Amino acid sequence: MKLLFVLLAILAFCDACGFLGGGGGCCGGCGGGCGRRKKRSAEMEDHIKSSDEDMLCNSPELKQVIVNSMQSSAFESSKILQQTLEDFEPNRYVIICSEHPFHYTVRHDTAYCGARNGTHYCQAFII
Repeated sequence: MKLLFVLLAILAFCDACGFLGGGGGCCGGCGGGCGRRKKRSAEMEDHIKSSDEDMLCNSPELKQVIVNSMQSSAFESSKILQQTLEDFEPNRYVIICSEHPFHYTVRHDTAYCGARNGTHYCQAFII
């Protein structure tokens, strides 16, 4: 019985570390995988200030613009936000205002921010 227990323990260890083809990842094994996590570029633009505190926003200035532009409806908010952003940021941008939450993916070097009031969400991306 002890022998069976020892064999099962060894089998579990080998499987977890990739010795028998398991372990997942691209390199398998317990030795740390394929590589280390990549560091973000130190050349991030000035208006991008990423923070773990606000996962919906990496630009405090853009957040203030969005919060100040929020109106009673998503349509009104998007129009006011568009006008305000034309003065604030001359680059191209995308504005989405919706009564329902939505999912998105952006590059790490894109300035983005979102806010919500009691009725809708607004998100802006500077591209």
